[in-house]
Amino acid sequence: MKPFRLFTAVVALLLGAGEIARWWGKAQFLPLAFDELLVAAALLGAATTAGRTGALPLCVAWGAFCGFVVSLLIPTLDHLMFGPPKESAGFYAAVLGVMLAVGLAALARAVALNRVRSPAP
Repeated sequence: MKPFRLFTAVVALLLGAGEIARWWGKAQFLPLAFDELLVAAALLGAATTAGRTGALPLCVAWGAFCGFVVSLLIPTLDHLMFGPPKESAGFYAAVLGVMLAVGLAALARAVALNRVRSPAP
């Protein structure tokens, strides 16, 4: 589980750093970056506590990540297909699609880790 926890921490740091870099110095920083920072904090918290608590926090955090990405992907696809046109909607939709695929694979891995039974004492 250690490599998966490390992967989760790296994704959390990339998500958080990306949003900080995107909104740094702008008045909308806190309201517009809050959701990404919250999901990044959940992923980072799950990565740090999963060694002691098991894989359940990873399931919750990756589930939140997937829900968050879907909530961004659907309006982006709506803009892409039905307008109003956005300059980077195609690229953004592709990135979000990859993020969703990674998130779903990670969620499946977390669920599989959660199902592993510890040996009887």
